[in-house]
Amino acid sequence: MVKSNMHTSNPLLLSCIGCLLILLMASTNVKAAHKHHIMQATTKDATTCMQNEITCAKTVTTAFAPNSDLWRLWALKGHMYFQVSKDKGVTFSSVRQVNVEKEKISARNENRPKIAFDQYQGVYLSWVMPKEKRYTADVRFSYSKDYGKTFTVPVTVNNDGLDIGHSFNEMRVTDEGEVSMVWLDSRLAHQRRLEGKQTNGSALYFGEANYRKKQFTFSNQQLANNTCVCCRIALDTNTQGELAILWRHIYLDNIREFALLTLTQNESPPLKPVQISHDHWKIDGCPHQGGAISIDQNNRYHMVWFNQGDLGKGIFYASSDDQGESLTKPIGVGMQSAQAAHPHINTLGSKVDIVWTQFNGIKHQLWHQGSNDYGKSFTDAKLLATSSEGADRPFIIKNDGKSFVSWHRLQQGHWVQAL
Repeated sequence: MVKSNMHTSNPLLLSCIGCLLILLMASTNVKAAHKHHIMQATTKDATTCMQNEITCAKTVTTAFAPNSDLWRLWALKGHMYFQVSKDKGVTFSSVRQVNVEKEKISARNENRPKIAFDQYQGVYLSWVMPKEKRYTADVRFSYSKDYGKTFTVPVTVNNDGLDIGHSFNEMRVTDEGEVSMVWLDSRLAHQRRLEGKQTNGSALYFGEANYRKKQFTFSNQQLANNTCVCCRIALDTNTQGELAILWRHIYLDNIREFALLTLTQNESPPLKPVQISHDHWKIDGCPHQGGAISIDQNNRYHMVWFNQGDLGKGIFYASSDDQGESLTKPIGVGMQSAQAAHPHINTLGSKVDIVWTQFNGIKHQLWHQGSNDYGKSFTDAKLLATSSEGADRPFIIKNDGKSFVSWHRLQQGHWVQAL
């Protein structure tokens, strides 16, 4: 496996003379706008987009229900929509709208609506609702007890009532309907600023509820402070049923590294986070590059992340048998020269699958690399798919002993394939 780099788009340089230059540039700008906006041509003469078309979405979230139905969820113009597949993504049902009132919904890059299920046909949704003031938002939640026919009135998960940032939520739901939510929260930074104190980053917060048991109010507990403000959080549950959380943390003077915390059942307060990456990426800003974690049947934690530090550049993979206290030597994933980024990981038995994106200057590419021995060795990297108009982050989901990759390609649509 090889290291990688983030990509930047190359501008198209045009040169001409006088009025012809102006007309040509105007024409080119119109064409570029059509290419880079998320639209779908419905006639030969116009480029338009129906409100509920998945092709027009910037992000798509997928998950398997306990009955093996594959759900996909997206947001457009203040509403969420979903489809259900009975054949692992080969075909999907007609589009249905989540029947809650219209509101702003974050759905781009690292921030997107989430979906989960219990074993009683319960469907759980969580998303971020941006507010009027810039960089302010609330984490929202709604529940369906009838497999998506109806949903409860959305509630706000964060309980501080402040006009500040609450976002980048992640959610896990057990078979019995125990909901665990984590998110990035700015209430502590807000308070410190009011006191005239310096602050950096956000805080990691955790909440629980159970609608099946009539526990409708989410708890709010701070787990860590000084988190990066706009990188997605990663979650998995270990063999003891404990929640493991991986996020980008700010160490010292803007050193952005990954940290891990397992919410052990017998610890109150929880243990101190463990630093996972040591790539020394010093950057006064957010990379918009979250990591991923998957825990196998032997309780081994498998993790991937992206950094551009003095000591390590690109995507890296490592595993741990002691909840992050010690790690295998990180190995590079993808091609640095091809700007590999946005990795995701999944384990299934002895198999470990990693997917990520690359850019060859013309097309965005989806790559895959797998292991059949718990991550000790990996096959050669394989190109799975391409996108000519940009792409969402890829994710791996599993069902019935198989792993599937889910990748949304802008204007081309959503793509699912077994690995």
